[in-house]
Amino acid sequence: MNNKIFIDLAKSIVFFGGILVLFYFGMQLLPEERKAEWFYSDTETQFISYEQELKLGDLIATQIIETTNEVVLQNELIDSVVWAVSSHLQKEIHLSEYDYKITVLDSPEINAFTIPGGRIYIFKGLLEFCDSAEHLAAILAHEMGHIEKRHTVSKLVKEFGLKIIFSIATGGDSILFSELGQSLLSSKFDRSQEKEADQFALELLENAAISPTSIASFFRKLNRENLEYDEKLELLMTHPHNNSRIKASLEYETENSFKPQPIAIDWERVKEAF
Repeated sequence: MNNKIFIDLAKSIVFFGGILVLFYFGMQLLPEERKAEWFYSDTETQFISYEQELKLGDLIATQIIETTNEVVLQNELIDSVVWAVSSHLQKEIHLSEYDYKITVLDSPEINAFTIPGGRIYIFKGLLEFCDSAEHLAAILAHEMGHIEKRHTVSKLVKEFGLKIIFSIATGGDSILFSELGQSLLSSKFDRSQEKEADQFALELLENAAISPTSIASFFRKLNRENLEYDEKLELLMTHPHNNSRIKASLEYETENSFKPQPIAIDWERVKEAF
């Protein structure tokens, strides 16, 4: 009798142990973004209020300038152009919780990033790379998608935990401010968030009477330039990923009544300002 119990117990251990082993190795084959989708719930982000997010963004913004040695570009023409394009887009974001603040950094990097609270940072190199105001609008629309979908808050909660983010946002320990900023600068969004931000951008561009194919035009130029791949830069993704974004942009169906209106900005004059 005891032998039978022992054998049954051994069989159970082997059976469930085999399941665990298969599950473990199966998980290793999944992409990181899929793991995040399965084991992390964005509902945790809801515990951070918009007011706390705005405060968190203000604190991180100060740290970014102080710790990265980035210099804010001082150019009235560039500031006015960025403001004009962003305002054109913001008018089409109804009931937004954010008062957008867009800062141009005097750096040759072809990149842009967001932090909590409606803050977008654009590098001078990205503006120089753009061929038109529509290119800039496409990038801003994408970054606004990350903000409106609260992807920046979600990314920080995933990496640092809800308790730490909540503590900082409510005026607690400030030691991690620099680390939060570095995380936003050095880690990219997952593919599902990128896709969501792209879809938001396509719809926003259409509503703002800007051709959604502006996204395709921008990423085609990235491909043509054959820029060195850097996984830390959101805009410089692998070419296959660029191609999927180009395809989505070209296949996006606008309303039959849609008529794109060119943005009345002399872009050649803008490029001469650098």
